Amino acid sequence: MPRKKQYQWHAKDENGDQDFSPPSRSAKKRESLAQQALGEELSRLSPQEVQALDLPPDLAEALALYARLRDHEGRRRQMQYIGRLMREADTAPIRAALDQRKETSAAATAALHRAEQWRERLLEAPEAELDDLLRSLPRPNAADSGTEAGTDQTEEQPRQSKKTPSTDDLRKLVLQARKEAVDKTSPHARRALFRALHSLLTA
Repeated sequence: MPRKKQYQWHAKDENGDQDFSPPSRSAKKRESLAQQALGEELSRLSPQEVQALDLPPDLAEALALYARLRDHEGRRRQMQYIGRLMREADTAPIRAALDQRKETSAAATAALHRAEQWRERLLEAPEAELDDLLRSLPRPNAADSGTEAGTDQTEEQPRQSKKTPSTDDLRKLVLQARKEAVDKTSPHARRALFRALHSLLTA
């Protein structure tokens, strides 16, 4: 009796626990749609963001051309070409880079919200509670609080004091912003307070 042929795509590894069967048609379709969606996501990035991802040269060039096109048909055909390039590319590092970009963007947005929330708390706090609230602000390390308390400064501390505002600086900005609100003048101190808080909270 002739020996039954075992084709390569039905083969298993030496331990017999890995199947090399070809992917199903539905699995191929899902993968193709995912690659197409990834290409569309890349097309929505700015040229600077695309450059930062270190994409394959032909894909980066195709995305740059897509960004310059304005007519609908040209963009449609170019997107089809981008989709073909995506099917030929290793999409795992591209997806990882995009996910990292999203996490960074989300963290930056959260920092903006925190600065805004702290600004409103400081501006609305009663005068008797303002100093305690300022001292409760999170600091990058103990260097700033040590400097204000009159402790010995290290060589690192002068540089840090330039980057992050002191409690006195913040208190002055709060009082100036409150005066601006009463006088109904331009909110320069209010904006400066936001920038100072954002700098402190992201230090």
